[in-house]
Amino acid sequence: MSQAAPSHTPEVLASLAAELEHAGALCDKLELLVTQLVRASRGEPLQIALTEAQTLDVLTQHLAALAIFTRNLAQQAPSGAFDLDHAVAGVTLGDLARRLARVSHDGEALASSGDLDLF
Repeated sequence: MSQAAPSHTPEVLASLAAELEHAGALCDKLELLVTQLVRASRGEPLQIALTEAQTLDVLTQHLAALAIFTRNLAQQAPSGAFDLDHAVAGVTLGDLARRLARVSHDGEALASSGDLDLF
């Protein structure tokens, strides 16, 4: 078994950001299916379907925000230090941005408070 060449932090983070974007794109496709299923629902199950569709939308937004954050970290990696406040600048989910930036302020991430941006 041959040994792989060592990877550097910027490339690893850029690769991770690309994979998060890919996962988000897959969620977008799944969201289209769920939307079609919601439209086909009748009666009481419709509310359950709407709730599930909204959860999928939140997941898609969350993955996109993590990709932005990771890509910003990749750009900072060559310096050897990370400015997390700058890295979260493009993250539009406020609670997620605060949790990600909080590590730089007190060394401990905040508990999940559940972002929600309904579609």
